[in-house]
Amino acid sequence: MAVPDPATQANEVVPANGREEESADEEFAEQTELEKTKADFDLQIGVEEILVDVDPNLSLDYLQKANRLAGKPPPHRTPRDKLVALHNQHVARKLQAGAQKAPRMVKKVILALSYPPSSRSIKELEKMPLSDLIVENHHEDAYIVVRTITPPYQGAGTVAIVEDEFGNTEKLALYNQGDSSVLNAVPEGSVVLVKEPYYKFSGDHDFMVCVDHPSDAILLRQGPGDEFIPESFRTGEPLTSAADWRDAGDQAFMARDLPQAGANYTRALELAPEDDTKFKSGLYTKRAGVNLTLKCFDNALQDALASLGGPTDWKSYFIAARAAYELTDFKTSKTYFEEALKRKPPSANVQKEYERCLARVEESEKGNYNLAEISRSVTTKNIHLDKASFICNTEVRSSPHHGRGLFAVRDIKAGEIIYAEKATCVPNEFNTEHNSAAAYAQLVAMCNDNPSIHRKVIDLYGGTYKRRGNEGTEIDGKPVVDVFLLESIRRKNCFSGTHVSAAAALVNSSNRSNVWKHGMSRGLWVYAAYSNHACVPNSNRSFVGDLLVSVASVDIPAGTEITHIYLPPKAAYLRRDEQYRASWGFACDCALCAGEAKSPRAAHERRIDQLAETEVFMGKKGMSPRKHQPDATIRQMERMAAKLDALHEPEVYEQLPKLMMVWPSMWLVEAWVTRKKWTKAVKWSLEVLRAFGFLEPLRRDEKGDPVLWIFRDTSAVITFETIKGLKVLAEAYKALGEDDLSAQAESAAKKGLQIMVGFVTEETYKAFD
Repeated sequence: MAVPDPATQANEVVPANGREEESADEEFAEQTELEKTKADFDLQIGVEEILVDVDPNLSLDYLQKANRLAGKPPPHRTPRDKLVALHNQHVARKLQAGAQKAPRMVKKVILALSYPPSSRSIKELEKMPLSDLIVENHHEDAYIVVRTITPPYQGAGTVAIVEDEFGNTEKLALYNQGDSSVLNAVPEGSVVLVKEPYYKFSGDHDFMVCVDHPSDAILLRQGPGDEFIPESFRTGEPLTSAADWRDAGDQAFMARDLPQAGANYTRALELAPEDDTKFKSGLYTKRAGVNLTLKCFDNALQDALASLGGPTDWKSYFIAARAAYELTDFKTSKTYFEEALKRKPPSANVQKEYERCLARVEESEKGNYNLAEISRSVTTKNIHLDKASFICNTEVRSSPHHGRGLFAVRDIKAGEIIYAEKATCVPNEFNTEHNSAAAYAQLVAMCNDNPSIHRKVIDLYGGTYKRRGNEGTEIDGKPVVDVFLLESIRRKNCFSGTHVSAAAALVNSSNRSNVWKHGMSRGLWVYAAYSNHACVPNSNRSFVGDLLVSVASVDIPAGTEITHIYLPPKAAYLRRDEQYRASWGFACDCALCAGEAKSPRAAHERRIDQLAETEVFMGKKGMSPRKHQPDATIRQMERMAAKLDALHEPEVYEQLPKLMMVWPSMWLVEAWVTRKKWTKAVKWSLEVLRAFGFLEPLRRDEKGDPVLWIFRDTSAVITFETIKGLKVLAEAYKALGEDDLSAQAESAAKKGLQIMVGFVTEETYKAFD
């Protein structure tokens, strides 16, 4: 794979490799006799899931060439004039093309080729010339100082041609710098120090200094006090007084060059007299405003508080309140708004923002969302909501199963919201080819700009990626950010969700997977990531914009661990076990898997063969259960269902779901409904519920009256088929004159839909197919 120019190198994207969910109808139609031994038997749990990204395939030829060159000097160095000319051609070509609306390109993150960020001070490292760089090597004990000699080429990263003080030239590629950094644009003439540089083979006759970790690159400032700028690169400080630097900051601000404005205000603060508190207070206020706009909320809050002590304290408290608000610390934000209001600000906007903050505080304490109304504000262009997280029903504790987990701190009824969480990071990117890349880029920028968010993110499980233990530590004035660790955490903890789960659920089941493919975004919900997996969970997640809503699928006593399904589980235990080992590296030990593990492998294989045979029968032309089927066909299906059921050992499955029974049972439900045979429809709807884990769905109360025992003390797998079965029950009981049971079934169906998608209205219930 030859990558001869920065344009090619910069325009790589991270592909989406998560497996899409399929509806049961589609699986039935696609099965053939030749495929039956490969049947997947996926369950349709909803229209969202955790997605696991895998490393993209690399060209074997590329890897072999890189391996041959590793540990050696480059066999060829492009002369300075040719390197500069080629680079400038690419810059000119991009300028001629003009700005194009396209998804942001992001360099591929290949964990197998990861290297750690520098965690040492510059003073502990030794300076080296560019000529000593070794290919495919992380120069762990050294640093380089270079000056850019070309305008930047901006693509996935920023590429420039650089020289060192010895006259050597090379290509420098800076990635993940973010909009808040001057290095994101690295103007010509910038002097950059790169700690422990990685020198990379990037194609035939093409090499570059590659900086993936934002904390590894430092922009050196001209002037006194920086001994790291070589003598030949020194031009002297362009301005000498604090007032001049303040004015330069104002000019950069007016030109909307916010990173430069922030840098100029910083220099002004360094030169300001210690006793001139009024001057310094004004500078802190200005820099706080810049940081707030650049989404560096931690710094904005710190600067705003540092500026206190003058006549514009209301403005300082106002900025502090807004910064705390963006960090979702609404109680602190409320306090700062109140301090601003005490000082009688001239702006009515302070009161307006205060009232908005009060609404967030109430949401965080009560979880009083009107999800149906909120859903109407979500658009295909923007899923971000101005809402607070509600997590006070739960807390993070050590789990007896998998490290840490979420636990209920009070009794929670089935259908209640357990928690609702505003996304930590989710981009408005719904293209499956780009949404992984967009999520990664946003996460890195957010963590680099906000250490408090970074600390929360790196507390999550990161798989087998080796941590150094100093991530987040401030060294040489910059917190250490490991982008490979962040990507590993993202892959292990990200979810994918539709714009609004309830809207996606209203689509006919045969088209639901298309909604999934074309309307999903990936993101990170840090709190939800602590919830552990169970194939038969006690909660279900759904999405309303960037709000993840977890609803109880069974009555949950205080102290119970909250579980959810990571991926749509395969009904066949052997396939499900393979699924979790491959995707997550663990053997599931939930009640279902632990129970099914007691069944011999040969018994599992017999069930797989029988279900595959049944699916082939159902997939034949003209076998749709929504068409009138003759008695002989239905009897044959009932015999096949009975045969499959008989293969489930009573000693194993008496208290467990029989997930492989779902599809034949559901086919029979629809077949009998089509023929309006309501007694049969009731029988098979109850069988569907039993297959999902409602072990005795129809019981007798103390008076001997029949009662539907759903969503009470029995955990089950909740799917759209569960709701279908309940809706059929309601219709069938109504037709049979069993009005009380019909009302119970309808109530249970509505609760099931609420569990699946977060909320239910009469309109959404009627529209659900």
